[in-house]
Amino acid sequence: RVEPVIERLHRYLKRTRSGDLLGVYLFGSAAVGGLRTDSDIDVLAVLRRSLSQSDRQRLTDFLLQFSGRRATVAPGRPLEVTAVVLDDVLPWNYPPVCDFLYGEWLRDEFLTGRMPQRHSNPDLAVTITTVRQHATRLQGPHPGDLLPPVPLKDLHRSIHDNLAALLDDLVGDERNVLLTLARMAVTLETGRILPKHEAADLVLPSLPEPHQSLLSLA
Repeated sequence: RVEPVIERLHRYLKRTRSGDLLGVYLFGSAAVGGLRTDSDIDVLAVLRRSLSQSDRQRLTDFLLQFSGRRATVAPGRPLEVTAVVLDDVLPWNYPPVCDFLYGEWLRDEFLTGRMPQRHSNPDLAVTITTVRQHATRLQGPHPGDLLPPVPLKDLHRSIHDNLAALLDDLVGDERNVLLTLARMAVTLETGRILPKHEAADLVLPSLPEPHQSLLSLA
């Protein structure tokens, strides 16, 4: 079940007031459809200030308890939690700065004691555009009233800058990579960020065999 996981995270963020929370938004397949049992639940938190080191440690420890297949608190669903400080993205600069990022692919690093730190993250251009276009508001103003629009040229740069890392993850994550490539193609063509399954439906007719069958299977 998705709702208990989202509610638990939202309650934690409100209770701790980490970073003086300005907004919390659910996006991705959990918000627009196509969610699978192993799909990430994507959440963006917009903060007034950067998280302290103790905030980072507590939030990471909290997420490790109930995110993904190795969760110790049920129900466990894989979470991808991104936090940005509003002043880091408004006014907009590329590449943007991410204040905190949790994902299950980073779990083993976090279990060794590493904490999510501030870093430049080109993918935030896609994340912010996605949230502005279609997200479920859990707290705060409408995302279009809080977050800046991302220039189309920076959206394109983000796709280019993330391509190599995406292809490096192909083996073992084939379905996600193929569907993400389809979404990239649609975004480059239209400027819209669609759910991956919808993007694949648009790309399929343009592909020759056997590529069409492979994407259809994905």
